[in-house]
Amino acid sequence: MQPITCVFADDSTHSLTELGKAHQALCAAPPPFSSAALLLHTCQRIEWYAAAALIPSALVLLGQASTTGHRAALTRLAQIAAGTRSLIPGERLIQVQVQNAATRLYPTHPIYEISRKALALAARARERFGLVAIADYSDLPTLLLQERARQPKQLLVIGGGMLARAVAAAPPDGYDRVVMMTRGPRKLRRLVEGLGNVTVVRGLPSLDRALDGAAYDTVIATTNLHADYQQQVQEAAAGPLSGRVLDLCGTPALEERPDGYRHLYDPDVLQVLADANRGLSDSASLARQWIAENAEVRV
Repeated sequence: MQPITCVFADDSTHSLTELGKAHQALCAAPPPFSSAALLLHTCQRIEWYAAAALIPSALVLLGQASTTGHRAALTRLAQIAAGTRSLIPGERLIQVQVQNAATRLYPTHPIYEISRKALALAARARERFGLVAIADYSDLPTLLLQERARQPKQLLVIGGGMLARAVAAAPPDGYDRVVMMTRGPRKLRRLVEGLGNVTVVRGLPSLDRALDGAAYDTVIATTNLHADYQQQVQEAAAGPLSGRVLDLCGTPALEERPDGYRHLYDPDVLQVLADANRGLSDSASLARQWIAENAEVRV
């Protein structure tokens, strides 16, 4: 059995802004599939589990920390999948992100067995300790966009990934209609079928027609902030009919903050999440310790 090394950069080694930039760079130019490693990258972390010494350039540029050994790698990946190492204890989306990264591995891949064991161990820990976030990132629009009595009836969601779809599936009370803007609407339209009054458009001309001259609030939840699309995001979110803007990107999507703009890592936004999930801190700590004690590797 080849020794496994986990090289990582997370909120214990870097600022959230640095991690967000690295995440955006990896989304823009994803590295090729590795026959020796598993790459996990989110707004808050980049993890490289490998049976070889090669390290992605994004991690080399960031600098990183590491841990070595099968048990250490299994423990860390399970703790991440369970949401015990997240800013939000019991974060729900991280488990799906780990599953998606592991899905690409074939049975003879050196990280295959560790990834499966980690997901199973994480699921047991979540159930044992009731570790499911009370308020996750997808709940932020409900927590932050219902603060005033009068608001637009339309919500613009920019993006088509997991987070954007979760927001569109459960918009805050008071929004009668959701418009989603993405670069690839065909696939997204299939994914959002059955969500209710959701319109999917591609780019600004289609967006203008869909909004029909009415006011809207905006949630930005896209990993694509490059070239001409970033300009489209800027114009849509800062347009004259846009009211409040909630930016859930790892790095701020807008170069200038319009009135009513809030970013995911603004201190007051992080405080809202911390307050909502405060009761889970002890459960996360206990689950993290339990995983470390129950991570078994057969050599």
